[in-house]
Amino acid sequence: MKASKNRSRRFSTQRVIQTASLLLFLYLLSTVLFPLSSSLPGTLPAELFLRLDPLVALAIPVSARELIGNLVPGLLVLLSAIFFGRVFCGYLCPFGTTLDFMRILLNKIFGTRPRRDKARAESAGPVPGGLKYLLLAIILGSAVIGVNQSHWLAPIPLITRFYALLLHPLLLLAAKSGLEAAKTLATILPEEMNPAWLQYMQIPARHFYTLYFLLLFFASLFWLERLKPRFWCSRLCPAGALLSLLDALPRRLFPFLPRWGRMTSACINCGSCAAACPTGAIEPAGEKTRAGECIACRHCAEVCPAGAVRFGFSASSGSLCSTRLPSRRFFLAGAGAGVLLSGTGLSGTGNLLKDVGQGSLWSSSCIRPPGSLPEPDFLKRCLRCGECMKACPSNGLQPTWFAAGVDGAFSPILIPRRGPCEPDCNVCGLVCPTGAIQALALPDKQQAKLGTAVVMQERCLAYAEGKRCVVCQEVCPYGSIRLEQPPGRPGAVPSGVPAPVVNPVKCFGCGYCEHHCPVRIPAVVVYPLNALRFTGTNYRQLAQQAGLELNPVSGDAPPEDYAGPPDNSAGGLPPGFTE
Repeated sequence: MKASKNRSRRFSTQRVIQTASLLLFLYLLSTVLFPLSSSLPGTLPAELFLRLDPLVALAIPVSARELIGNLVPGLLVLLSAIFFGRVFCGYLCPFGTTLDFMRILLNKIFGTRPRRDKARAESAGPVPGGLKYLLLAIILGSAVIGVNQSHWLAPIPLITRFYALLLHPLLLLAAKSGLEAAKTLATILPEEMNPAWLQYMQIPARHFYTLYFLLLFFASLFWLERLKPRFWCSRLCPAGALLSLLDALPRRLFPFLPRWGRMTSACINCGSCAAACPTGAIEPAGEKTRAGECIACRHCAEVCPAGAVRFGFSASSGSLCSTRLPSRRFFLAGAGAGVLLSGTGLSGTGNLLKDVGQGSLWSSSCIRPPGSLPEPDFLKRCLRCGECMKACPSNGLQPTWFAAGVDGAFSPILIPRRGPCEPDCNVCGLVCPTGAIQALALPDKQQAKLGTAVVMQERCLAYAEGKRCVVCQEVCPYGSIRLEQPPGRPGAVPSGVPAPVVNPVKCFGCGYCEHHCPVRIPAVVVYPLNALRFTGTNYRQLAQQAGLELNPVSGDAPPEDYAGPPDNSAGGLPPGFTE
């Protein structure tokens, strides 16, 4: 009877809170789109959970050498670990909740694995968790010398990337396939039963790079979760290791500090709770708890046959035992490894964390979102969470592999051929939790020059083949492309065929010309030339000082130097037009 009551209580507390937290996370993530709407007016920002990540809240300010106001909630989570341990991991973390739900789903599909009995629990001993402390030490050691490595293993950015860049496109693809099937089915129905509106429905697809990496990473974690519940949380998660340290170290210095957690009374030492504990926080006999590993999941209370387990707030440490923390030598060795790895990266020729100047091997495809901080500061702050990429209405923001070096892996870059930067959109900066992309007002964003378009004459239809084409001029929202009669070259361009010329003073680098160029390998390419990137939001003043004239034209008004429709007598209609 007591065990049944404990089970009921567990499902009415942990599961309810976990489910509500995950649903809130997914709801907030669903609001990250253009135009950005207030998710819950005046209350919760769309990137709330990213601000709560404890590892991010510590590592990012250390690497950036400044306190970041948006990450204060994560610091509060760190402080809460002194009194509540790893409750955040067991109740609020969407990564842990996703793992729990995936374990339930996989067990439904493949069958439930038998639990360990007491003898197996005793022979197995404590769950080894030293690896997560080593990973934490590497990340913190890197942060000390100014290199941000938290994005590799910080739980909230990782799970955000999973839902935003992997699951969301797959769901859109499934919905699009279902819509196409419905349209096909509607064609065989009688006319009076065929809804006309169905034929006009469209579901835009989303495409991202690095998806195979995400799929392999999370598929491995989900399978490990079935083999060993909370494998990630107990053995790999550096954020969990950080919370464990903040739970254990203050209590060793001040034993009288109260703490909310697991307590036992009338324990019969059956070991059922130790066998059921997903993080190995309970000693084999079942009475003692390593508080720093306990996530308060209440599995122990569920299986206890004597009803001897309860959770509460008490200053007594009678049910606690010492959390097995790594030695100082072990932790310092991990920090030294982080310093060595990051220092080696800083010494590499392709690293952009150092001052960008003459001799830097800047990739021509590394076009950052508008309002991005200077490259070293950008890389120190960027979480690679994918929120800016999900919000981009044109799908032009993509995670990169190594265009920005190893330290820039998975960071956002604009790929104009995939999608241009919309002049009326500034959502990427509004959803960035760390300020790596600054939140700019729309007039300032329209002055945050991304680069400059360059006409590749050997590919251009007008230059190379003498064919009339006005596509790039027509689509340019800043009116920076004009058509001119190029200097005569024998056999190069027939007389009377104007060719595009880019005015770099008016070019924003949005990529409309590259995106819409009818040549398969675009003849107009945007490079990050003369991009405006500085710490501040007054880009209008900066653009004025640089002598730029970045004025987006109205969608109904042609550019000032619009040449008008082409004369069809010399070269025919431009690509895409028919008689």
